[in-house]
Formats: sequence, structure tokens, C-alpha cells
Amino acid sequence: MNKPTNLLLFAATLVTVLNFQSCSKYDENPPFSLSTKKSRLVGEWEVVKIDGQSSNQYFGPGYTYTFEFEKDGDFEFGYTYSYGSYTNSYSSSGEWEWENNKEEIEIEFQGYVIDYEIIKLTKNELILEDKSSIIFEGEIELEKM
Repeated sequence: MNKPTNLLLFAATLVTVLNFQSCSKYDENPPFSLSTKKSRLVGEWEVVKIDGQSSNQYFGPGYTYTFEFEKDGDFEFGYTYSYGSYTNSYSSSGEWEWENNKEEIEIEFQGYVIDYEIIKLTKNELILEDKSSIIFEGEIELEKM
């Protein structure tokens, strides 16, 4: 390649990268990601904080709450309680879908419809705002398992 072609390619790349600097929909996200929103969301997530409190503070020791988002729109909510050798688990299935131009997630299960505003979505972190307080009230921080 000659110098004008290299310079043009560099300029086009720079413009593209700078253009993506403002592409994040979510307030706390990095400005750019190569992964799609769906690929970042799909998987099993553990609740680690609710409204700034650790899950141990909020629920008490021994409880683990999980959300699982599948590619096909299936959703599973579950919890496990462990104390010594005693373990009890519960799960409920439903469906999820994007809402409001992928700024929210709507989850339907057990006859409820819950809309979560997405505050942050990376490959390992998910922060949702639940204003309905059907499951948890306030901001929910999750980490990918």
C-alpha cells in the first residue's frame, strides 16, 4: 500500500473508533464494546449486591440468588440456601426480551412482568434497576458465574 492509502485507512479507522465512543446506551458502561448486547447478557448471573448492600447483608448468610438468560429468550430465576450440610434450592422459569431499544429487559415469570432498566452490561457485570420491587427493590448488581 502507498502512503495516501495508509493515511486514508488510518483516518477512516480513527473516525470509526471515535464515533463509537458515544455508542454505549448504559450509563456506567465503557463507551465501546466488540461484543453484542445479547452475547454479554446470555449466561448465568449471581446477585452480589442490592442497593449497595452485599447479598449476605441483604438476604443473610447462606443465600445465593441467580438469574439465567438464554439466547432463545428463556429465563430462569433461582436461589439456593446452604447451612452446613443442609441445602435447599428453588427455581422458576419464564421468558425475557429486550424493551425500549435494548435499554430495558422485560422478564415474565410466575404471572408477573418485570421491567429492569439496564444501568451497566459488560461480559462480567450487570447492573439493573428494578422499580417494580416484585423480586428486589432498587439497584441489583450481578456478576457472571
